[in-house]
Amino acid sequence: MDQANKLQYQQQVEKYLEGNKVYSIFEDLLKSLIIKKPDDPIQFLINKLQEPETKKIFIIGPPGSKLLELSLTLAEYMKFHCVSLGDLIKKELSKKSELSQQIQDSLDKFQYVNDEIAINIALNQIQHLENEKKSYIFEGFPKTRVQGLAFQKEGIIPDAFLILEMSDDYIYQCCLKKLDTEPFNKLGKKEELARNHSLEYQLNLKQVKEIYKNQYFSVDGEKNFELEDMAQRLKYKLYNNAPTRAGRILVIGPPGSGRSTLAKHLCSRYGFVYISTRELISNLVNQKGTTGKEAFEKINKGDLVDDRIINALIKERINQTDCQLQGYVLDGYPKTQQQLETLNEFNIQPTLIVIIDATDDIVLTRLTQRRTDPISGRIYNSIDEADREVKSRLIIAPNEKRDVVQQRLKRWEDLKQLIDGTAKYASVIFKTSGDAPIKNIIESVCYHLEKMN
Repeated sequence: MDQANKLQYQQQVEKYLEGNKVYSIFEDLLKSLIIKKPDDPIQFLINKLQEPETKKIFIIGPPGSKLLELSLTLAEYMKFHCVSLGDLIKKELSKKSELSQQIQDSLDKFQYVNDEIAINIALNQIQHLENEKKSYIFEGFPKTRVQGLAFQKEGIIPDAFLILEMSDDYIYQCCLKKLDTEPFNKLGKKEELARNHSLEYQLNLKQVKEIYKNQYFSVDGEKNFELEDMAQRLKYKLYNNAPTRAGRILVIGPPGSGRSTLAKHLCSRYGFVYISTRELISNLVNQKGTTGKEAFEKINKGDLVDDRIINALIKERINQTDCQLQGYVLDGYPKTQQQLETLNEFNIQPTLIVIIDATDDIVLTRLTQRRTDPISGRIYNSIDEADREVKSRLIIAPNEKRDVVQQRLKRWEDLKQLIDGTAKYASVIFKTSGDAPIKNIIESVCYHLEKMN
């Protein structure tokens, strides 16, 4: 079978498997098999196929952030059962037992309930829902590393984990607001309690993210969001995150088009792995080897790093386990005809190619204003964004000087025409204007991606 027929066959097979949700079924079965480790795996899989499909969602956020209201609304919208750790704790408190007194002691200090207590309360409810084969949203759990590990030990792995992200000050204000409600409104030193609790929340959140780094995704909890948009994103995580379908996404465009911002957002939103040629080259240079030195010299001249180097870096990265399981977004690859041809050699048929196009004037304006901190490597869109002590050391990166940018724009135009002229990519190309605000670019690409799936 020649390469063209092989690619066509692969596309037909993937279309069939994706259209019939075979990838999702296989992924669910494999995950259950690994978690349960049954003595008779074949019979276990047969039984599993006969069970109704169930999904589980975790949602956490700062106290006082209307998290329960959001969870209840989403559960009603998605026809899921909603479980709230806060409600379960209130129910336990009403029993007036020795356990309820321990809970009350924690509440009187505006602190987290003891992990062991919280875990036992949560597990009792979850096991009941699991036995009844119900899909559910669990609000407010797990809040700590210990709680997360306990759930993992029991084989309770979320299909989606939503975290409301807020600034430090906003979290503090939410804690203050919570202290004005029952049973906390009689506590004194509220500012101190709010500061301590917000710090407790942030420290624990960091550890929870580490445990669930491949499951969670974040939303801005300080902004108003549409319920349908939130539900759509959850459904995408629940039903469209199979590895083959998940993503072989290329984000390409001229310098300064918002390419990296978009690529990072897609990874954050959908759990893809972010692969940046800029970062791969930087890591190579930091190794201080011969190849790194060669790449550094090219960059300093404003030239492209040789294709053989870039291709080797990309091949090594995309073959790593996280990319194979989660899918990936390539930021700024390919940049040349040889790199484009190498996609075939790697046997990569992109799921989506996002082309961000921007006028030369827009690109030149953006890049001539951009500055780089040579010490931290941070990029500032203008010198005014930097602190006073940083401003004095900011430089224009070699590949962002006007004459070099004009060369890069010419290369970009050649690449764009080449991709446009490649028939096999026509069905997976999505074009958007880089002249638009980055928020609009992100929304249009996300809408298209979710519509595809």
